[in-house]
Formats: sequence, structure tokens, C-alpha cells
Amino acid sequence: MLRPTPLAFTSALGSRITDVDGNEYVDYVAGYGPMLLGHQPPRVIEAVRTQLAAGVLYGGQHQAEAELAERIVRMVPGAEMVLLNVTGSEAVQAALRMARATTGRRKTVKFEGHYHGWIDPVTANGPGSPVGTGPAPRPAIAADHQLVGPEILICPWNDPEALADLLGRHGADIAAVIMEPVAVNGGNLWADEGYLATARRLCDQHGCLLVFDEVVTGFRLAPGGAQQRTGVTPDLTVLAKALGAGFPISAVAGRAEVMRIAEKIGHAGTYNGNATSVVAANAALDVLESAQDSLYPRLERLTNELADGIERLATRHGAPLQALRAGALIRLHWGAPTPLRTYADTLAGRTEPLRHLSEHLIRSGVHARETGLWYVSAAHTDDDVDRTLTAVDQALTAISRQPLGNTD
Repeated sequence: MLRPTPLAFTSALGSRITDVDGNEYVDYVAGYGPMLLGHQPPRVIEAVRTQLAAGVLYGGQHQAEAELAERIVRMVPGAEMVLLNVTGSEAVQAALRMARATTGRRKTVKFEGHYHGWIDPVTANGPGSPVGTGPAPRPAIAADHQLVGPEILICPWNDPEALADLLGRHGADIAAVIMEPVAVNGGNLWADEGYLATARRLCDQHGCLLVFDEVVTGFRLAPGGAQQRTGVTPDLTVLAKALGAGFPISAVAGRAEVMRIAEKIGHAGTYNGNATSVVAANAALDVLESAQDSLYPRLERLTNELADGIERLATRHGAPLQALRAGALIRLHWGAPTPLRTYADTLAGRTEPLRHLSEHLIRSGVHARETGLWYVSAAHTDDDVDRTLTAVDQALTAISRQPLGNTD
């Protein structure tokens, strides 16, 4: 929430969002990521309106489910079969349950700073948590419970030796290694060359499953997500956010021999595969797939122009601000080391200046998160970028005039 008064919104269209006082903002929050096509994308809205006239929830299978599964299998390299859910958190739990059932093992490796939803036990060592002192520190949890136990092992990301050591000591007990293939929540960091391939090889060597959490990166970095960009294919992939263009839907996709275990262990959810969300996802993926040759290069261009412009302005104002980009994502870091490659590096940055930056931007008509994570959408325009950079210039001017100590 913004200080001192949180904003409340009444409408959103394209790249803009409007608050209760009628103020309009260029929006880079994008509903926390789902609005890759912008707010109210016409083909998605029309598909949903048509479906509403035919029903919302059938309590049984329908043709649109099969069509969506076929689209995901066609677009995502690691997808042979698909299981639908409602939220990313639920899909993560389904993927890990399938991994445990497939391997007959109980433990999961997750990485410092990576986010896999709010359900125990994967809340351990999420974004903002302190780093450990070894390859498997005791999990840090936000609540006063002990549901995160010895079945979660924490590892620093982008450190192949640490992962090899952890799997060497615990590999026979590990069902899954789950990660964000681009560490968006851990700083928007790309893996070092060869790291993901090493993780793939180590999982194969120790008989555990590699799970990519592409809730954020799926369909945003490329039609096939981060795995298309990196060339490394996981056993299971978790998808959400951009999949539904704002409608609640998620999916687990993966190797058929692993996915079929769901028939044995069961998978339930009243709203799984609900018709409204499924037709929204079909319409969204139809746009992304059919327009990919122009849409993704344009997203990349706008993102780079925005990030480059922010860094130029930061240099002009003497602000230690970096704008890391991954596809249509930007993550701002203030006072962090250069280059940034590990989660520990990101913790060296300062968060208070980013909060001040977001507050000044709001006053200039730009809606961006305090964390510094910006989502660019297909609805953004060159004019939006120009307007945003003007606002950033004004914000950095205001911050530079604040007394020393008021930005940290």
C-alpha cells in the first residue's frame, strides 16, 4: 500500500487505470502481472461475454478445456499434458504433490528469494528473507508456525556447486527441485550461462524432478515462457497470471508419464476449469500465439526503451539505480552492486528510495509498485513510455532534493 493513503480504483482500460477521484495513471502494476495484453483486451472480453450467455460453471468437462490444453501443449516446450487449477499457489502444490507421488520421495529443494505462492511450506525463504550461511540453511518462515520442516531444503540460486553439494547429500530423498527459471521475485535475475542446464543434469542424475515456476514468466518472456528463451526443459511447469489475462486460472503442464500420476493421487477443485476462465485463457493465448512475430519484439523494444531511459535519468541525477529487464519485465534496484547475479546481491540494495520513487510517480500519473517490479503490457505505447520517463525525471529530481537520511 502507498503511504499515507492507499489508492482505490474504479476502472482500467488498455494501459491506464483510474482511481476513485478520477485520476488516471499509466499502469505498470498490471494486476500484479496477469494483464500482459492490457486491461480489457477486446478479444478476451468478447469471448467471456459470449460464454456468460452459455453458462459459467458446468461441474463437468467442456470443449474449451481440451482446446486450452492443446494450445498450451503447442506453445510450451515442456508440456505434453495439462492439469487446470485456479491460482498459482494451488498449481504449485499440485506439481509438488505429483513429484512426490512419482518419485516416492518427500523432500523439495527451493531457492533463496524465489516465490512459489502463499501456501505452506513453500513460503520459506521467500523474497526479502535473509540469506543463509550454507547450501541448506534452516528455512526462514514469516508466520509463527512450524509447518515448514525438514522436508524443505533451501539452496542459494545461481550457484551450481551448492546445488550439486545439496543433491549429493540429500538426493535420494528429494522429489523435486523447484525454481523460477528467471528469478523475477528474487530480483529479476537471469541464470548464469549453463546453470539451468546443470540443474537439469543434476536432477536427472539424482532421479528428482525439475519444476519451473513460470507463473510470472510464462507467456510473458516468450510464447513458450522462460524455457523457450533458455532452451532448458523442465519435467513440470506451473503457469498462471498471463494465462488468464486477468481471469483466475492456472495450470500444471509437463511430461505425460508424470502428469498421469494425477489420476491416481486425485486432483479436485470446484472452480478448476471453469468455463469463463478457460475461454478467457483460450482467447488470450490465441492473441499471443497468432501475433507473436510482432507482439513480442514490440514488448521487448518498449521494455528496453523504458529501462534504458530510467538508467540514463538515474545517471544524470547521480542516483545508483539499475533497471534489470527480462522480456516485458523490469526490476529496479537502488544502491545494489553491479552486476547483480545472486539474491544476496539484491539484498545489498536499498528499499526506501524505491518507495519514495513510487510515491512521487503516483503524483505524476504513473502507477508502479514500491518493490520496483514493473510489468510492461502490449497495450503500452511510445507515448506511455515518454510520459513515464518524464515522471521518473521529476521523481528523481524531488528525491535528490530530500535531506540526506530521508531516502533510507
